Amino acid sequence: MLTARTLMEADIYVALTRAQEGAEPGVELTPAPGFEPGVNLTEGPDAWTYASPVGDITIPYASEKSATLIGAHWGLGRSRLIDAAEWTAVGRLYWERGVEADMAYNGEPGKERDLVALNFELAAEAIAEAIKFLPEGVHEVPDSEIWTAYGADIKADDPHVVTRARLEEDLETYSGALADFRALYSDS
Repeated sequence: MLTARTLMEADIYVALTRAQEGAEPGVELTPAPGFEPGVNLTEGPDAWTYASPVGDITIPYASEKSATLIGAHWGLGRSRLIDAAEWTAVGRLYWERGVEADMAYNGEPGKERDLVALNFELAAEAIAEAIKFLPEGVHEVPDSEIWTAYGADIKADDPHVVTRARLEEDLETYSGALADFRALYSDS
């Protein structure tokens, strides 16, 4: 059985797997259609079991709790489900959503402001996930850390997507946008 670090990581894995199976890539990095907590998510002694459209996924309670305590949406450690190149696609999708939401944002406090910030935050965190696959002193994520066909396609389309330079640039861009957005609207 597959194991995710958090419920969010499980959802992203399902969306990416569905994209590989022919669903429109990046359309839904949200719970899979038909997902209902309590129906698709079963509690066990140490973990939830998520009955997803791509198979059962275990999410240990301790892993979810630890991630929640420190604010790591995707989880602690390195993903065993989502490869480095796929994380860059996740980051790019949330970045694009953040920019789009920012362009439509009217400056008022509330849900729309939170959505812009969350998208920028998730974009930066996804790139930080990809960086976890980058060994110290190496300029590019090794091919062995890109184990899915979707990840290989992402790298084939843009060979620089998992280089240290690009990952650091994307992380700086996404984190900077989040910081700028928060600074601009922190006192309103």
